[in-house]
Amino acid sequence: MFDLLLQVDPDAACFLLLLGLQMRLCRDRPLPPCALESRDLLSSSFPLPPAPLKMAAAAATAASWLKGPRGVFRTLVRSSLSSSSSSSSWSDDLLRQMDRRDAWDRFYTAKEKGALCPGHFDWFFSYEDVSGFLLSFLQSSPAGQTQILDVGCGTSALSLGLFRDSPRQLHISCLDFSPPAIDSLQQLVRESPPPGHPLSELHCYLADATALTSTFKEGSFHLILDKGTCDTLLRCPQGPGRAKTLVSECLRVLRPTGNLLQFSDEDPDARVPFLEQAGGVKVTVKEIAHIGGICYYAYILSPDSSGTSGAVK
Repeated sequence: MFDLLLQVDPDAACFLLLLGLQMRLCRDRPLPPCALESRDLLSSSFPLPPAPLKMAAAAATAASWLKGPRGVFRTLVRSSLSSSSSSSSWSDDLLRQMDRRDAWDRFYTAKEKGALCPGHFDWFFSYEDVSGFLLSFLQSSPAGQTQILDVGCGTSALSLGLFRDSPRQLHISCLDFSPPAIDSLQQLVRESPPPGHPLSELHCYLADATALTSTFKEGSFHLILDKGTCDTLLRCPQGPGRAKTLVSECLRVLRPTGNLLQFSDEDPDARVPFLEQAGGVKVTVKEIAHIGGICYYAYILSPDSSGTSGAVK
């Protein structure tokens, strides 16, 4: 039953698992087989009280764990439930240290060890969930080659999907600071179908997203994609300062008429003020997907635009 619920309603499954741990049910009754691997992850990442709580209080506590970065948390839990028994250790690494390269190195190394062949790992949603939005967004790019940067790409299918599907001539730069992630992505590129345009190119870069100007010249890109990179920094103890640096660096390597496109599940009431302060530019917000009860947004930063930030569309 738990396995079925995980497929039908992942948030409900995560909530019940958290609630079970909060009520200390795991001491008296065994957890479902697919949940055993996540017991250490959840109990170490979300401290339990010394004594059982009443049901209402336990439910409130479990629900509070799912607030905020729900997409990030759900992605980690589902990965932990579907991977090898060592998964709880690398998932716990990320929950605690998502701004650290060594944690990501262990994450991608563990993912590859448990896989028969390299595969994509996507935060929040898949490329297919937003392909229509992205391909339509690219139509507004100027004629000729479109320069795109995927910052903190990991092994996401986002850029490879655009490379494969877009009829426009693209030059895509995929950047991440984790060597195992870049190694895996390069293999996926080699195995990818031909690009949608015969002159399109995709290159991988091992570099720090908070120091982009050490790799690229200022004003290099028409479009910069950030799917979860800013979120991982914002949700770490030392992250907010580095997240501001990330935004600033993205805007420096962006062309004056270009766009920085951030995907996140964070509410606009929280994200827009941060981006306005960090970037000093107009921010437009669009709802792009509702998946598993979570609303995902595209935050569009446009250096060349003027006026106040736009409302959710």
